Amino acid sequence: MNSRESERPQLVAIDVDGTLARSDGSLSEKTCETIAKVRSTDTKIVIATGRPWLVAFDCVEKLGEVDFVVCSNGAMTVALPSEEILEDIYLPPELPEKLVRSLRSKIPGIAFAYEFKRGVKAQYGLAERLPSGVPLGDPIDDVLNLDPRPVRKILTWHDDFELSALGHLISEVVGNDVEISSSGLDFFELGTIGVCKATALEKLTMQLKIDSDKTWAFGDEQNDIEMLKWAGCGYAMSNAEPSVKEAADFIAPSNDEDGVAVTLESVY
Repeated sequence: MNSRESERPQLVAIDVDGTLARSDGSLSEKTCETIAKVRSTDTKIVIATGRPWLVAFDCVEKLGEVDFVVCSNGAMTVALPSEEILEDIYLPPELPEKLVRSLRSKIPGIAFAYEFKRGVKAQYGLAERLPSGVPLGDPIDDVLNLDPRPVRKILTWHDDFELSALGHLISEVVGNDVEISSSGLDFFELGTIGVCKATALEKLTMQLKIDSDKTWAFGDEQNDIEMLKWAGCGYAMSNAEPSVKEAADFIAPSNDEDGVAVTLESVY
């Protein structure tokens, strides 16, 4: 084994938006070729994203086959190419309605969307802000009028608040009932307490018998911080938020400079 091979991780976890994908949402030829080269070795490639599964799968199809997808900020883990669902975590049944009513009473005009097993249902206002490709259907008037079914994640937004101010208000209302995260978009995501990309990766690596010290992770947003801290080598993109860079071990070139590919090429 040469020195480059000895430095290689056994698993690489990569965020999509702002990290693997360029600012226009595209995946460069260089990135796709490098991921394929890494996969030709024994290294496992994991896409770790806040996107729901159906939207994450679109990225996987463009990228080419990967080994696993951790989506919905850690709530769901899928093995590929079998598409076997290894884990799928939902909020406690009574919690979504409780949170919606509490937040509405404290923050009038706040809008919501529910992420279900297949797709998202969003209220007017928020529906227009969700990324293209999210399986939405028509916007709705009120999430509380939907037929009861398991909710994986709640999305929430308000037109009259800066994101940081809204996050502070939401935190005051929900307390420790949920995990509050942001993927760099103009809304917050409320998920099951104790569930994030890092917890999903910890479970996955235990199943694969891979030590976290033998892993790399790449990210750029607040919902990547715990993942970067967990990994043996955490890389923040140069376009990342300052708090993300502080949590990382190293800084990679930006997403528009194919920073993930450039960094991986140093040892592959």
